[in-house]
Amino acid sequence: MLNMKIRKLSHQEIETGIEFLQAMLGEMASFGGHVLQTPDSVSNYFRDRIHSKLDSPDHLFLGATPNFSSSQLIGVLEASIAHLHPVFAPKSSLHIHGIYVAPEYRRAGVARSLMEAAFKWGREKGCVEADLHVLRNSPAKSLYEGLGFEDFQIEMRRKL
Repeated sequence: MLNMKIRKLSHQEIETGIEFLQAMLGEMASFGGHVLQTPDSVSNYFRDRIHSKLDSPDHLFLGATPNFSSSQLIGVLEASIAHLHPVFAPKSSLHIHGIYVAPEYRRAGVARSLMEAAFKWGREKGCVEADLHVLRNSPAKSLYEGLGFEDFQIEMRRKL
């Protein structure tokens, strides 16, 4: 397991975060996910989204850096608190929007550390479960199952 630091992303790291999220979506497309539009349109979408939500108390952008370099991002995670429709009994869930680890740092515990930090944040915010979407044939599916997620319709969920 790599010795690393998990922390909230800063405004100065948004461009690197965007590059990572674009790479994540590109990899998803190779496993049967949706094909991206132009890189500029994707960058602009993420830039606007991250800037508008970076300081929101219900949204989380995490970054992982190796301890030997506090400025080199090696992984990112985006999550937010989701509430059920008002017709249901109230329940807050942690929704994982996306996670990406630079290829050279995969299988070193980075994704697991990012997820565990997000789970902790979600529990502190009153969430009782976490959910995410994963492509059926994605290599990430085994990571999520190892973290306790189970099939639920087309989503996977994990109790917090």
